[in-house]
Amino acid sequence: MNCDDVRILLHGHLDGELGVLLDLEIEQHLEECPNCAREFATLRAMRTRLRDETFRFEAPPELKEKIRRALPQAPPRANGYASRRSGFVPRAIQFAVPLAVGAMLALFIAPRALRPNENDVLAREVVASHVRSMMGSHLMDVASTDQHTVKPWFNGKLDFSPHVTDFAKQGFPLVGGRLDYVDERPVAALVYQHGKHVINVFMWPSAGTATSAERIQPEQGYNVEQLMVAGMNCWVVSDLNQTELKAFTELIRAHG
Repeated sequence: MNCDDVRILLHGHLDGELGVLLDLEIEQHLEECPNCAREFATLRAMRTRLRDETFRFEAPPELKEKIRRALPQAPPRANGYASRRSGFVPRAIQFAVPLAVGAMLALFIAPRALRPNENDVLAREVVASHVRSMMGSHLMDVASTDQHTVKPWFNGKLDFSPHVTDFAKQGFPLVGGRLDYVDERPVAALVYQHGKHVINVFMWPSAGTATSAERIQPEQGYNVEQLMVAGMNCWVVSDLNQTELKAFTELIRAHG
């Protein structure tokens, strides 16, 4: 994939609209090409800035009344063809104004409705990170089954301390952890195993904006669960079946 191909796909990659394999190709190119990486960083910074509350404007209630008063008032209704003809324009305005307002709302709301919601975007991000960790030799930065080794390893590397628990007795042993990058910030990735299946648990502070509890659909053949534990957003990804992954998620919730 060359620079021209990547530049065309950058917006879709940023919005989480591409598939996992295509996302991985773009991320690999961004790691090797400083020019494209710089352009992507600019796009990401612009999106973050546009999310700032200072850029949002809500019209005050008085504005609706002011517009209503500015519209021509229909004259008193009278009999005869002339009165019907003269009253045609005000009636047309009465119909045209709601239609115009509706069209403006459609232009404003439709792009938002078609845009992937936050959970869909995050699901694609964590699945892409899960797949990427399995493709190379970067599944773990610290390999250990001891939670008292894994948890302190994150000290000084993150601005928070992740909640780490070993579930070996329940059949889900902790095997290590690493640093990862999700939702435009560094996160903790805890690695567990169940049989031959690898489970990634991505964790970062909720900061008062915890992800919702709606059901996450499987993404690219991987099951995804999400929950909030001890003030942390937790996203769990694996090729484990939904029933077993749900059971593992409930262990995290119970020990949070």
